[in-house]
Parts: sequence; C-alpha cells; structure tokens
Amino acid sequence: MKFIAREGGRELEVEVQRHAGGYRVRVEDRWLEVDFIEVGKYARSLRLADGTQYSLVHHRDGNTHEISLGGSTLAVEIIDPLAAKRRRRDDEMGATGVVKALMPGRVVRLLVAKGEVVKKGAGLLILEAMKMENEIQAPADGTVEEIFVTPGQTVEAGVDLITIG
Repeated sequence: MKFIAREGGRELEVEVQRHAGGYRVRVEDRWLEVDFIEVGKYARSLRLADGTQYSLVHHRDGNTHEISLGGSTLAVEIIDPLAAKRRRRDDEMGATGVVKALMPGRVVRLLVAKGEVVKKGAGLLILEAMKMENEIQAPADGTVEEIFVTPGQTVEAGVDLITIG
C-alpha cells in the first residue's frame, strides 16, 4: 500500500509491503525490512533487518499517529492518496455526474443496472486493482443513467464507468 506521511510541513512517500514474517517499507527512495510487533495497547517493538531494535509508544487518532521514541514525540499524518483523491472527486461531482476509474484495473462485477435508483455510498461495481477488489460507491443519491463497462473489462485510470443523474 502507498501512503503520504506529513510531518512538520514535510511530505514523504511511503510504501508498505508484507515480506516474509515482517514488512518491506519504502520511505522516499530507501527500502527497509522491518518487524513490527504490538506488545501492549500502545507499546510497539520495531526491529530492523540489521538487528537494531526500538521500543516505541504509538497512539492513533484518525489519520494522526503520535509516536514517542527515545524521549521525542512526533505527530505524523498518514494519508491514503487514493482515498483523498476519491473524496475530492466526490466533493467536486456534487449530486450528479460521471463516476470515473481512479486507477487501472479490471471490472469484476456490476452491482447496479441502468435505471436503478441509488443512495450515496451504495456499491456500483467491483474493480480489481493491485490484486485487491475495490467497491466503487455512488458519490451521491441519484439514478444510474449509463453504464460504460462490462464484467471482465480492463480499464485505465480516468475512464468513465457509470453516470449518476
């Protein structure tokens, strides 16, 4: 998964992948192999591939992660860029408009039919992207006016999927 980490006016690209019994973490251009273990409600143990180990305290409030390590405390906002892009699109779209693919993928199945009335948040279709199935939801109440895709079809980012009116 890819994220944006914001701290003190800085933004860093972060990618996290499961690897063996731990994780591979990319921060900007640097990869680290780490084990991350919860040892209590807020206590965590972080061990790097070279054997270096850290104990830290982690508290999460929404997107903000407060991390205390070695007498210092850092507040980091973690943002899922895909979710942020989806929220911006929903805000811009308002009550009607075209639902577009946010990333390339394959349409697994349609959850609605042309002419169907949908409520905001209702599932429209399932799009498989990056080996994950994502339910694409209605950004507003409305009627499905047009469906531009079929199950099994591959789509590129930005392609029209469904029109809600």
